Amino acid sequence: MPKRNPLTEMNDVNDLFDVYGALLTKLQQAMMSDYYRYNLSLKEIAEQRRITRAAVSDALTQAKLHLLTFEKTLKVLELQTTLKQWLSDESLPPKLKAKLKQMLNR
Repeated sequence: MPKRNPLTEMNDVNDLFDVYGALLTKLQQAMMSDYYRYNLSLKEIAEQRRITRAAVSDALTQAKLHLLTFEKTLKVLELQTTLKQWLSDESLPPKLKAKLKQMLNR
C-alpha cells in the first residue's frame, strides 16, 4: 500500500474530527485538537499533560480509530461530500439546490 501524503492525512483526520469529534472523550478531543489543529508535537502535548509521549501517541491512535469507525458505520462525512459535489452542479434546479443546502446544514 502506498504511503499517504501527511498533509492529506491531516486534512482527512480534521474532516472526521469536525463531524465526529463530539463523540470522543474530552481528553481525546483536547489531544486531537492540540495535535491536528494547533500542530503541537507529541512531546509538547505530553509535557502539558504530564504524561508520556507514548501515552499521547496511543490516545491519538485510538481516537483516530474511533473516528474512522464512526465514519465507516455512519457515513456522515461521505454524505456531506456527496451533497457538496451535487451543489456544485450548475445544471441542478434552484429548488433542489436549496433542499440540498438544508440537508447539508443539519
